[in-house]
Amino acid sequence: MCVTYTWYMESISAAEARQRWSETIDAAQSAPVAITRNGRDAVVLMDSTLAARALAALEDAEDLAALEAARSEGGWIPWDEVKADLGLT
Repeated sequence: MCVTYTWYMESISAAEARQRWSETIDAAQSAPVAITRNGRDAVVLMDSTLAARALAALEDAEDLAALEAARSEGGWIPWDEVKADLGLT
């Protein structure tokens, strides 16, 4: 099952985030907050549970991309050969 979330991400300057740090943390627990430096996005502050889920999803996507790349190379290695290479036989 794939769930897609779309958030409006509040954006504030680093100076404002420093001045209103407690409020910035409170806001980030509801939705990610982009913190800018010199008018450009520098970092995103978000709830730790959301960050953990996002990192897990990214890792899963990278694993899937690696699997698809390996499959596209072709050539399968027999299981007995893999076990022997790993010293499991």
